[in-house]
Amino acid sequence: MPMKTRFRLIHRGERGNQFDCVDSETGRRFSLKTKDRDAAIQIVLAKNQSLRQSALNLQIAKAYLAGTDNGVTTRTWRNAIEALTDTKQAANKERWLRVAKDRALAPLLP
Repeated sequence: MPMKTRFRLIHRGERGNQFDCVDSETGRRFSLKTKDRDAAIQIVLAKNQSLRQSALNLQIAKAYLAGTDNGVTTRTWRNAIEALTDTKQAANKERWLRVAKDRALAPLLP
């Protein structure tokens, strides 16, 4: 038995001829901000699919990210703080350097 879809596509011409999506659980309707029917169908399918396979979607997202950024698997919070600090100047840079030494961040910055 197929799973009932949570999101439905609707089209109301009086609303700028754009497509909307309705959440069947909450009844909330929101615009998909497109007039292209094929694009609207793809958006609604992606929304419904993301509910069915959330763990798989996380792996897919990681694969896309790894494909565009080689260092994503090895980068640490320390690298992020250092990169952020490098963008600051004068008093702001000093403030960020103090933040990086804060004991509260110690578990994140081995």
